[in-house]
Amino acid sequence: MAAHWLPNKFKTLLSALCISLAFQSCNKEAESVLPSQANSAEAMVAPASCTSVCLVAGRTMYTGTVDVALDANFLYVTYNITAPNVYLLETHLDIFDNIDAFRNAKKISGGGAIPGKFAYKASFTAGARKTSYTATIPRSVVDATGTDDCFYIASHAALSNGETAWGGLCNESGNGVTLNSANQFPGANWGTYFEFCKSRCNGPVDFTYAWEDLRNTGNDADYNDLVIKSGIIKTSNMMQIEFTAAARGAGYDHAFKFNIAKTGIPLGAAGIFGAANVQDMGTYFTVTVFPSTKMALPSAGASGFANTVSSEPCVAPTTRQVTIAIDGSFPYIAARPYEPFISVYTSGTANGASSYDLNVYGVATSPDTWTDTDNKIYPNGILIPADWKWPLENVRITTAYPNFRSISDGFNPSWANTPPVMGTFSSCN
Repeated sequence: MAAHWLPNKFKTLLSALCISLAFQSCNKEAESVLPSQANSAEAMVAPASCTSVCLVAGRTMYTGTVDVALDANFLYVTYNITAPNVYLLETHLDIFDNIDAFRNAKKISGGGAIPGKFAYKASFTAGARKTSYTATIPRSVVDATGTDDCFYIASHAALSNGETAWGGLCNESGNGVTLNSANQFPGANWGTYFEFCKSRCNGPVDFTYAWEDLRNTGNDADYNDLVIKSGIIKTSNMMQIEFTAAARGAGYDHAFKFNIAKTGIPLGAAGIFGAANVQDMGTYFTVTVFPSTKMALPSAGASGFANTVSSEPCVAPTTRQVTIAIDGSFPYIAARPYEPFISVYTSGTANGASSYDLNVYGVATSPDTWTDTDNKIYPNGILIPADWKWPLENVRITTAYPNFRSISDGFNPSWANTPPVMGTFSSCN
């Protein structure tokens, strides 16, 4: 399953007991599911989740996650309890395409959302100590919501500690966690919902960014010092970005970040979920996604690199999802919805102040460049508007992609449209 952000102080691992086959069997005997309304996916293998949100009890208590996956047959919604000594007693689940439709279905009153009227329900005995449950909604029901892509999910749970919990985007605060108030049901209670987009499960790669991380001179021009892939889903009130650290062929450590204008982010920094850090820079935010690329992509071989050396094992990519609550004034530019950059730590460890930052050519207003031994100028960071097969270590990008040209020679933005030369790129792509 892809890695998703959770507040650091609340992270716990699921007990091995929860995932043992014997314990699952015991749980099944104890649960009660309305057969006409809900299906349990525990007897089948659910695909990897496409979206993960927090499950928050009592407004500020982080208790676990609600994970969502989709295939041709079902929408899978999994409640995972990670808080110690807390168990599921009831789950209530529903999907809808707009609040008015949900209200017209009598599932919202003046008091707020009414979980008892949600379409998909399950209950468990206290003795079952249920910490994980997957409900499935038929794909035909999902596709009948009337939306081509995105819709809303309401996920509620009654817990053994007497609290009620809701699924939604959350952010850490001094008092625990807070749910995204922008997605709160109207009414007196504090119930929340979250948006899910079917296209998120297609695994799109909208952009790939790659860097040479030496400033001014000395690079080997293989553009695999750091490779980051990005997929974006944007709706009227949300931009969800999935970042994947795919390769690292550098001795230096980096922090991967992006800048984004404040305009159209009504909740400010509190409306940016899933980031390792958010800094208010006045007119824009600097969002840290991977604080250390060496930690995100540890080496599996003697080189110290990850996924750039043909003789070394591939390292699993690390994925992080950042979601930004936006409104209609958000200045979305599809070709460059944010400005990515890396902070380079020449000490080799991402601690303290970085040595310098490196932006991306064609995205940043002031892109960083370096000069090769032939005195030609090259960009430090490059943008590929799709997935990408990056070169092996010490294979120049011009060897793998002959159409790539220096800035001095008139940079060709379409250079990646031609497939790379066989044998020049990493098999870990």
